[in-house]
Amino acid sequence: MQTVSKYMSQHHAELDLLFEEFVGQQADKPAQAIPVADKFRLGLLNHIVWEEEILFPVFDERSGMQGCGPTAVMRSEHGRIKELLEEISAKLSRNELAGLAEPENELAEILRSHNRKEENILYPSIDALLTDEERENAFARMAAIVAPQTSLVARSA
Repeated sequence: MQTVSKYMSQHHAELDLLFEEFVGQQADKPAQAIPVADKFRLGLLNHIVWEEEILFPVFDERSGMQGCGPTAVMRSEHGRIKELLEEISAKLSRNELAGLAEPENELAEILRSHNRKEENILYPSIDALLTDEERENAFARMAAIVAPQTSLVARSA
């Protein structure tokens, strides 16, 4: 049986690899960096939607910590993550590669801390709150959700 912890942690790892690939390609292959940035950004936005629309509400309801506690902190961090993604996207669409280091470094630092908190605290707690049937239902709902997708490739064309 797949757990939320395992599934979401694996997705974090996949996103981390995409981010590393994007950063690595900027200097050597900037044209190839944009599609990788797109894939990373859209994957991360989907991940956030899965958490905020499916997983966090379960935790909030069953733990009694609606509007406070760990999901409030995660939602706040999601806000900053989205701002940084938009800043990076805007710079890429204007071909401002030299200005990417600061938002990329901040994003990397936030994601390291954020992912650690989710993987060590929140996901195991959500797993403990869900039955196997509820977990499968959550995964099915996650598979059906796609975050709004505006391609950087189209924006930079």
